[in-house]
Amino acid sequence: MARNNVLSWRDGRGWLVLAGGAAIGSSIRAQAIGRTAADGGVAYVALGASNSIEAVLEDFEDLGAPSGYVVDVLSEDDDTIRSKLAEAGMVVISTDSDAETMHSGLLGAAAQGMELAFASGALILVEGVGSAVLGEMFVSSRGEYFNGLGWLDHALVLPGVVSIAETQVARAALVDHPSLMLIGIGDGSALALGPDGEFELWGDKQVTVAIGHSYTSSV
Repeated sequence: MARNNVLSWRDGRGWLVLAGGAAIGSSIRAQAIGRTAADGGVAYVALGASNSIEAVLEDFEDLGAPSGYVVDVLSEDDDTIRSKLAEAGMVVISTDSDAETMHSGLLGAAAQGMELAFASGALILVEGVGSAVLGEMFVSSRGEYFNGLGWLDHALVLPGVVSIAETQVARAALVDHPSLMLIGIGDGSALALGPDGEFELWGDKQVTVAIGHSYTSSV
């Protein structure tokens, strides 16, 4: 795991960028494009047929992103999903699916392809609800806790949350899982984590962290 103070995340040569929300023409998207590896296109992850992913692709191209392609993790075969993601210079996950659907769709071949791309230097940008499932645990739309994909160690990510102290879900999580660190990321903000321990706040920089009373850093 790469580390910065108490926060640790998956090792790799790429950048991991977690955005609290998605917005057309956002400075976060533009900054992500600027950090993208020179080699490889942009892989846009889709979960079934959706017009929204085409709008995302068009916006990135308008912002100057390299040529891209859609990877439907629900309909394409595992080998295709894995290889198309692994060869990308940037992977974008920006859908309106709920956290449970996102998690289910990203398990297996999609996660493996993302890991290979990240290890080779790709930037992984996850916007909105999808950023939640990259943590060790995530909260479902029904308030239930599930294991996440584990890209951030001992962390629970709360997209769209500006104040942990004033958010009921966050306060409950600190009680229910005191060994976790909560990361709230506002809609217009992003947490960017680099290969050499870089820790940056993008956009509006509304990122808050709260540590459970029994949290123990692995640093």
